[in-house]
Amino acid sequence: MCGILGRFYRSPAHRSHLTKHDVATLTHRGPDGSGVYTNSHVQFGHTRLAIIDLTEGGHQPMTYENGRYVITYNGEVYNYLEVRRELEAKGERFVSSSDTEVLLAAYKVWGRECVSRFRGMFAFALWDEREKSLFLARDRCGEKPLFYYRDNRCLAFASELKGLLPLLTSRPALDLSVVDMYLHYQYVPEPFTLLQDVWKVPAGHTLTVSLDKWFAEPVRYWSVEESTKINGLPTDTPGILRCIRDGLEEAVKLTLRSDVPVGIALSGGIDSGAIAALAQKHSSEPLHAFSVGYPGRPPYDEREHAQRLAKQLGMIVHEVELPVESFVGFFPQLVCVMDEPIADSAAFGHYAVPKAAADLGIKVLLNGLGGDEIFWGYPWVTQTLMTNLSMTTSPFLKTVIPLTASPGMQRLLGKASRHPRVPSWCQRWASLLHGVGTVPKSAQQLHFYEADPNFRATFDIKHRVYGPAMRTIGGDNPFRPTDIGVRHVEQLPAAVIRMLFDTWLVSNCLSLGDRVSMSVGVETRVPFLDAGLIELVMALRSQQPDHTFGQKAWLRAALKGLLPEDVLTRRKSGFQPPVWKWLSGVVERYGNSLYESSLVEAGILDGTKIDDIVKEMPRQRLPDLYFAYKLVLLEEWHKGVVGYHSPAEVLA
Repeated sequence: MCGILGRFYRSPAHRSHLTKHDVATLTHRGPDGSGVYTNSHVQFGHTRLAIIDLTEGGHQPMTYENGRYVITYNGEVYNYLEVRRELEAKGERFVSSSDTEVLLAAYKVWGRECVSRFRGMFAFALWDEREKSLFLARDRCGEKPLFYYRDNRCLAFASELKGLLPLLTSRPALDLSVVDMYLHYQYVPEPFTLLQDVWKVPAGHTLTVSLDKWFAEPVRYWSVEESTKINGLPTDTPGILRCIRDGLEEAVKLTLRSDVPVGIALSGGIDSGAIAALAQKHSSEPLHAFSVGYPGRPPYDEREHAQRLAKQLGMIVHEVELPVESFVGFFPQLVCVMDEPIADSAAFGHYAVPKAAADLGIKVLLNGLGGDEIFWGYPWVTQTLMTNLSMTTSPFLKTVIPLTASPGMQRLLGKASRHPRVPSWCQRWASLLHGVGTVPKSAQQLHFYEADPNFRATFDIKHRVYGPAMRTIGGDNPFRPTDIGVRHVEQLPAAVIRMLFDTWLVSNCLSLGDRVSMSVGVETRVPFLDAGLIELVMALRSQQPDHTFGQKAWLRAALKGLLPEDVLTRRKSGFQPPVWKWLSGVVERYGNSLYESSLVEAGILDGTKIDDIVKEMPRQRLPDLYFAYKLVLLEEWHKGVVGYHSPAEVLA
């Protein structure tokens, strides 16, 4: 796990120097060493977090084949031992025990197709001196980040914006359409960024740029929606559950490969509990587990559950307590740590766990992220699928939905969907109709985020506070990240999971997890996102749909005997910080920055509405508080990360 950055110049005449200071911007991602490679066309920088092969044999940038290939690489290829054996059988020879050298040899033998053979998380840049081409690649789910900027002279790339921006000749202007997306989603959906002409290589994509194909676009090599066909899979329930259990255990064993200590982020729930149980099973020593709680141990405090499970598994558990004042005071630093504005209220908790691990000298942390995304863990996602299935198969619904769009009808449907005296069948229909017909979405899209109260409420809130620069943005703009087109009814389950992977998972959860852990020099590993496990589950699902079986039905059943019954039957609670106190505390302390902010100067916000944003909205509904918090976070990010100084730098 590391930090990478570099430039590719079309002409050596335009080349400038890559300095130690440039590389040092990513030292937090790799405190164990650094290196630079330069030739007439490329400059590669690297900061190393040593996890596999702690010797100088793992130093980067690394060359191969007498210098023809050069790589700067961030991540871990967990199955590197198996890939290495396959390459050795083809005649390749290795001088180190690092996975970096395996990756180079794989590119030499298989070219761009090498990425399909890797199980792991990675983002890398690989230069081919003979072809004069730069190959950028990112792992299937997007666990590792890769930003890039390209003009007529130079392509620059980096693991983070903090590393990329110093490589540019000027600060890019804000992209107002992406600002609008951020205020709907609470994160910046990839491949977009908030800065014009700055992009992310999307998850599951590669990008090959050469002197004669300078403006090539990223190419997708994997999608969760297009599951690999696996022959001989069982169709009976016991066989399916056995496959899932074995697949998860194999993924955990692969992610335990490390030459440094490994710990567990443990909530005591099903996902992290499964990872903890399987990891401890394959560990010779008691593993360290870390759980989060709050002063006074409120009902949503997870430490008691984590303590109980850790003791049953024979683990050493550490508690991390998060007072409100700690979050509010740390907020400016947290914004810089996140690198992009991510308004997830759980961000501070996600930072505190790897920080506690780092303080104990633990450099690798496993967590249970991904279980909800693969196994229908979010009720709203299952409901979204049912909505789309009903919409696709029922002409009656297509006629009725436009009639439910009025505010009064939506309030009635919202109450009916939750009222205990309303029959369950009626609750389901009310929930289906609630929110679907209220937003201006293209007819050529699936329904996905409309039912989310924060997403939906933003349409109303933003029109009350937006400045003149934002008023020309169309109503369809927030739906661009989910614009994958319509699907046939049998394709809908996989399409819904794809949208979850392509938005919430990669741009919120994985982006946040990478930045907060790497800011303290800890590598986060996510066994549930192992390519082999994902493809197995999607292949099983293609022949036996499971979305009607109940929340995480397959996973719960597959884990019987591994986890205690009380863990398997406990209702999902998720990570629940004291949201109102945390967000209102931030708005109260830092909200005054909006009065003379870059957002007002750029015409993003109406300067006459700042009083309402800072003083009134935090006292209203939770969506209003969230919107105010997102604006304060955006302004703090623009000052702290982008380094805004004058209105001319805000809008080109």
